[in-house]
Amino acid sequence: MKATCISGSQRPNGNTASVLNEIFRALQERDIEITYHCLGEKTINYCTGCKSCYTNEKCVINDDVPGIIDDLLHSGLVIMASPSYWGDVTGQMKVFIDRCAPCCAADLTRQFKNAEIKGMAVAVRAGQNKKENENLIHTFEHFLGHLNIPLISYLTVEGIDMPDDLKNKPEILKTAYDFGKSVIPLLNI
Repeated sequence: MKATCISGSQRPNGNTASVLNEIFRALQERDIEITYHCLGEKTINYCTGCKSCYTNEKCVINDDVPGIIDDLLHSGLVIMASPSYWGDVTGQMKVFIDRCAPCCAADLTRQFKNAEIKGMAVAVRAGQNKKENENLIHTFEHFLGHLNIPLISYLTVEGIDMPDDLKNKPEILKTAYDFGKSVIPLLNI
């Protein structure tokens, strides 16, 4: 099985990536191939609202988004992840979601529906308020719903701000690994 992860982080080796790497490790033990997109390393331009995608079923903007969408379509699992910025997904993630409007065009909607893709979500925040992390999960669930991808599981991690925070809280990385293992039975592989 192939999995595609889209991370809204600006830092390819930050705390969100560290949590994801533990999830990936658990999935890879079951031979799940991971494609990782850190949006902070991608060229993703703002949606201009031209609505060309409503008729052309593709975006007129030439950047990294079409390739990421193609990876989504060819995956059995989609992992959406983001650190919390002011209690929601990062700006990079929001711009990516906005740019996925072509996915709601009739042909791509059918392709996503027929692909039987499953979704997971991961939210990481500095503060202790789990409720704010749940805002991120709702954003991901809403986005995936438009792509006919059911959210089968999610993980929220609170109290992680600075890089050393994970070094001082190894139980969080164990929780992430265990979360990855817990998702495997839900994938029917």
